Amino acid sequence: MTKFLDFLARTPVLLGLFLLFIFLGGGFYFVEQAVGGPLLDMQMNAKDALTRLGAMSDEQKHMHLIATLTLDTFYPLAYGGLLAGIVWRFGGRFRRFLVIPALLGVIADFAENTVQAFALAGSENMLVAKDILTPLKYTAIGLATMIATVMMLQAMAQWTRRKRN
Repeated sequence: MTKFLDFLARTPVLLGLFLLFIFLGGGFYFVEQAVGGPLLDMQMNAKDALTRLGAMSDEQKHMHLIATLTLDTFYPLAYGGLLAGIVWRFGGRFRRFLVIPALLGVIADFAENTVQAFALAGSENMLVAKDILTPLKYTAIGLATMIATVMMLQAMAQWTRRKRN
C-alpha cells in the first residue's frame, strides 16, 4: 500500500487526479439532467432515497444505473486518490493515520454505489444501508478534505518561508 500511496503523491499524478476529479464531477450535471433531478447519492437516508427512486421513470432509473456503474465508479477513485495523495505527500510522520479518512470515504462510496445499483435494478430494500453508508461517506470525505487542505496550507507556508530565506 505504501508504494501505491507514494505513486499517488507524485506531482504529475496529483495534477492528473485533480483534472479527472473536475472532469468527472462536471459529468454529474449531465446525469442529473438525464435522470430528472438529484441522484440517489444526494439523498442522506433510505427514506429520502426511496422517495427519489419512486419519482424516477424506468428510463431515468436505467440512466442512473449506467452513471452509477461508470461515472460514479471512477469519481471516488479520482477524489479519493487526490486526497490520499495530498495527505500522503504532506502528512509527515502522521500520514499513515491521516490518510485513513480518504481511504474510508472511497470504500464507503463504493459500498453506497453497490447498494444504489441494486436498488436501481429493483432491490429497493437495500437502500436501508444508506442510513449508515451515506453519512459515513460524507463525513470521511469532509474530514479528508479538511486534512488535505491543512496539509497543503502548511506546505505552502513552509515553501514561502524557504523562498524568503
